[in-house]
Amino acid sequence: MAKISSRQFDDNLRRRYRRRFGKALDVPAASTRLARKRREEIVELAQAVAGEYCPDGRVEPDQIARAKQITMSFGEYGDSFDGMLEHRAGRYHIFCNVESAGFADSPRARFTLAHELGHYYIDEHRNALAAGRAPMHRSVCEYESRNLAEQEADLFAAHLLLPQERFVDKARSVQPGLAGILSLAETFGTSLTSTAIRYAEANLLPCAAIKWNWNHYAWKKLSSAAFAARYRRTVEAPENLPPDSPTTRALAHEIPPARGYFQAGTTAATWFPRVQEGEFRDIIFLEQAIPLGRWGVLTFLYTQEK
Repeated sequence: MAKISSRQFDDNLRRRYRRRFGKALDVPAASTRLARKRREEIVELAQAVAGEYCPDGRVEPDQIARAKQITMSFGEYGDSFDGMLEHRAGRYHIFCNVESAGFADSPRARFTLAHELGHYYIDEHRNALAAGRAPMHRSVCEYESRNLAEQEADLFAAHLLLPQERFVDKARSVQPGLAGILSLAETFGTSLTSTAIRYAEANLLPCAAIKWNWNHYAWKKLSSAAFAARYRRTVEAPENLPPDSPTTRALAHEIPPARGYFQAGTTAATWFPRVQEGEFRDIIFLEQAIPLGRWGVLTFLYTQEK
């Protein structure tokens, strides 16, 4: 299949939509955060689906798709999207872009399939797609979308692939920090990013996962223990970090040691601007930073102190 740009893909999509529905494509983006109740509903839904179709071991999103008679195809679509759910003539089809997500059993492809299953299982998404109110659209699965529907599908995917009880049980038995997160990602067949987020959500210790694109800060996820201890706002400009910090070294494209990530001790005051140097909250953290290839760098901060 010939490669197409994002603009070409969008233009093709608009033309197909006009031919089918007789009007222009208009799908407004939302920029609000998910409400707690809504998050709980989606998490419960994802875990119910995982329990029904894959009650033990690794969750297989392709197996769930086949059980729901959702067809799939893997192709080269340039930088147009990671995944896409299409509805036509009463049937659903998932497109997966091998150039960005990889092939069927790669962690990113598994997350992409789970994300598109989120659009299918979340009633509002599926009904809007079937009714033509929200036609097929490009999904990019890197936890950076400001679109509310994309945030919901990301949340569904993370909890489908990493069900709470199974994940917490395994997480308690591995080393803290990136060593354990890498082990968990291998066990569950998930991306490092989604596994780190779920690790922080599990609140096993005070920690923060911070995602950087190669040229700027992207987002962070704090454990509730870190948030409660008022470790909240973090450094968002790499130039404000020490020049020899693990994150600075990873962002400078240095080659990490054999374990795959940089690591060094740091202080709360280095990473949390509202913590004053030498005050009681200025405790020691372990800073770890790992390159994510084309998707940037992930920093993980944690402490054993409560």
